[in-house]
Amino acid sequence: MTERITWLKRDLSTLELLALGYSDVSSTYYFTLGIVALNSGPLLPITMLLGSLSLWLVGLAYAEFGSSIPRTGGAYYYIHRELGSTWGFIAGWLLSFDQILMIAYGALGTINYLSVIIPSVSRWPMDSVLSILVIIMIMVINILGIKTSARFNLTLLTIDLLGIMTLLVFGYYLVISHGIVIPKLSFNYDYLIHGLTYSFRGYTGIDVIAQSTGEAMTPYISVPRAIIGVSVLSTTVALLISLLTILSGALTIVSSNVGDPIGALARYLLHNTYLSTYISISIAIVLLISVNAGIVDFSRSIYVMSEDGLLPGRLSSVHGRYRTPHLAIIISSLIAMLFVIPGSVELIADSYAIASTIVYLMTMIALIIFRNKESHLVRYLRMPSIVIRRIEIPIVSIIGIAIYTFSIALIILIKSVYVLVVLSWLSIGILLYLLNRSSRRT
Repeated sequence: MTERITWLKRDLSTLELLALGYSDVSSTYYFTLGIVALNSGPLLPITMLLGSLSLWLVGLAYAEFGSSIPRTGGAYYYIHRELGSTWGFIAGWLLSFDQILMIAYGALGTINYLSVIIPSVSRWPMDSVLSILVIIMIMVINILGIKTSARFNLTLLTIDLLGIMTLLVFGYYLVISHGIVIPKLSFNYDYLIHGLTYSFRGYTGIDVIAQSTGEAMTPYISVPRAIIGVSVLSTTVALLISLLTILSGALTIVSSNVGDPIGALARYLLHNTYLSTYISISIAIVLLISVNAGIVDFSRSIYVMSEDGLLPGRLSSVHGRYRTPHLAIIISSLIAMLFVIPGSVELIADSYAIASTIVYLMTMIALIIFRNKESHLVRYLRMPSIVIRRIEIPIVSIIGIAIYTFSIALIILIKSVYVLVVLSWLSIGILLYLLNRSSRRT
């Protein structure tokens, strides 16, 4: 039996991978910064710094996987390979849910940040209506086969970073020249715990690099470099923004504008309509790209799982004329619309993060199995480890399992209602999975 060729063209450089990863990661903390600030209070820089651990841990795990087995699929492929098809399906299905929510937060975030031009668009139900129109527009574009390239993402990354650097340079200059506001940093247990429940989930999105490993020119070099580059850049920018928020006394402004927190910070600090508008629009552009990325990633994930026999083949069908996975594109867009109807940042952010956290926990377990079961593979990047009874356990996995388990426990205790949302999605997937297995046996 001839093996099906699944290789994709390898033409992504390190810089292009970095642009893909950073645009996804930055879009999540652009979207969630306000709600993290609301729950963290004056401990915002601390919770953002601790929250970046999640990004670093899963990023380093992906880097070791990607430098050893440079295949497209990301966490789905790694977990499927090491833990089996059932766990692989669960990981892939949860990641597809994240991709749907990426569409939702990208659309809602775009409209919220564009309120700098027309303030009324950020009010419900106008924000939900316009967000649905954004999703429909990108959905139609994808059915027609027009996709955003990595080089275009690189251009947008440049525009975005120029906007953020403008805010940081002028912001810190104004803070230093007019006097730094030193907040009272007395320890507050509630601020720390509630802040961490959000900040652990405010740096998601690095999965796109792992999913694009099969398209990297030199994956064993470029994938680790891109992941580390994204982690450094994202942690640095998020920390500088959160520090600027506290030192400028803008915490109330940012936490009361959960829809466009960075735009609100720019308006508060700069008092310059043109600069603050440019910053908000640059962020809106990145969030708009995440809508496209979510649709593209979902259709690819569903296609791969269908091709692997884990989902009904009908879901991977392509349009007769445009040769695009139109059914998967339409399904993801329609479900995303349901999430933007309430116009709730918290609903989307929490549901997105819960699914990611579960997948990241599974990735840490898969890395332990990968290190011991496939020890013969060359590792261009190898995480430090300890050996217990001849079992090699990467330190990344030890810390990651502890942190992600702790994060899931916090979510269950504090935000259990959103766990039900994710479990509902997972139940639908498991039902499809079982029905598909049953039909294949008969």
